[in-house]
Amino acid sequence: MKNLLVVSCVSDDIFAPISMYLMNNFLSEVVEGAKKYALELDADIMYLLPEGQKVEGLDGDVRFTSHNSPSLTNPYSVVQVLTGNLPRPMIQDDYVAVFEEKCVSVITPEAAYGIKNGFDEKFVAVNVGDKTEIKKATVGTSLLEIAEVSDAKAVLLGGLKGTFVTGQEAADTKIEATEKFNSITVYGQGECIVDACVQIMNKTYEMSCGKCVLCREGTSQFKQIVTEMTTGKAKAGDIDLIKEVSEIISLGAYCPFGQKMTNPLTSAMNLFAGEFEDHVKRKTCKCGKCYKAAELFYIDPDECVGCGDCIDACPEDAIEGKDGYIHIIDQDLCEQCGKCVSACEEGCIKTATKLPKLPKKKTKVGKW
Repeated sequence: MKNLLVVSCVSDDIFAPISMYLMNNFLSEVVEGAKKYALELDADIMYLLPEGQKVEGLDGDVRFTSHNSPSLTNPYSVVQVLTGNLPRPMIQDDYVAVFEEKCVSVITPEAAYGIKNGFDEKFVAVNVGDKTEIKKATVGTSLLEIAEVSDAKAVLLGGLKGTFVTGQEAADTKIEATEKFNSITVYGQGECIVDACVQIMNKTYEMSCGKCVLCREGTSQFKQIVTEMTTGKAKAGDIDLIKEVSEIISLGAYCPFGQKMTNPLTSAMNLFAGEFEDHVKRKTCKCGKCYKAAELFYIDPDECVGCGDCIDACPEDAIEGKDGYIHIIDQDLCEQCGKCVSACEEGCIKTATKLPKLPKKKTKVGKW
C-alpha cells in the first residue's frame, strides 16, 4: 500500500501561530524537509492549510479545511477532516489511518523545517499583551535572549497545554527543542492570573474536539468554575474539585491535548494559591480586574428584624440566623439568585461590589 505524508498547518496552539509563519517565510526549507522525510517513507506529500489561506509558490497536492484543532497531528483526525468529518483522533497505538488507499503519516511545518536544517533551532511565539512575535532561537539559550521575563509576574510556557512559572524561574530557563517552548506568554505585575485562566479555559473549551467525555466535560466545567471565581459565585470547594478532576482527566483523556489541557489552570493555582483564595473565599481581586459586574448580596445588620423569611426562601441554605437575631449570608454558598430579596418585606437585603462590615457571629437584632 502506498504511503501519504500530510504536512498539517492547522494544528497550532492559539498562543503559537507558527505553522503559517513558516509556510510564508521559510517555505523552501519546509518543502525540502517534507520531501526528505517523504522519501524515507516512500510517500506522496499533501499540504493541509487553513481555509482562505494561500501560500505563494506552494505546488502539489494542497487541501484546505475550516477546522483548526490540536488533534490535527493525529493521522486518524486528519483523515476525518479530509473526508468531511470533525477532527476527532483515534488513539490506538496500532491503528493505521488510511486515505484514498494510502497509509497516512503527519508532520508539522516546524518538524519539516527541522528535518531540513536540524533541530538546533527553535521557533518561539512571544506573546506580550495583544502582540505576538515569532522569533528564531538557538536551543540551549536563555529565555531572556528572546523575551523580557525576569520582571514578569508570571510566564506561561507552552500555551493551552503549558505550565505557569514565575518571571524569575523563566529567566533561569533554557530553551528546549520541545513543544513546551512553542510559545512564551508574559503576564505583567498588574495582571490577574485568575482572569488570565478564564481566557485560557475559554479557548481550551473551544479547541476541544468533543470526542471524549473527560475533555469535553472537563473543559466546560473548568471554564464555568474559573469564570465564577471572577464574578463572586465560586464555592469554597472549587479549588479542591479542580485539582481532583484534573488528575482523572490527565490519566483518562484520549489525546495529549485532553491530558495536558489541565496544566495551565492547575499550575496557576499552585503558583498563585493566595490569589485564587482571595477570589473564592474573600470575593476580592487585588488587581482590580474582577467583580466589576458582580453583585454580592448582604443583609443590612441595622435593618434586619430577624424574621427568617429570607432563610426559608434561599434554595442554597446560604443564610444563617434564627428568630430575633441578625441574619448573615454565607458568600461561599450564595448563588446571587435574588430570591431572598423578594422574600424580605423589610427591604434589608442589599447588593454591593464590596461588602461592608458585617457581623461575624450571632448578634441580636438591634445590638449591632
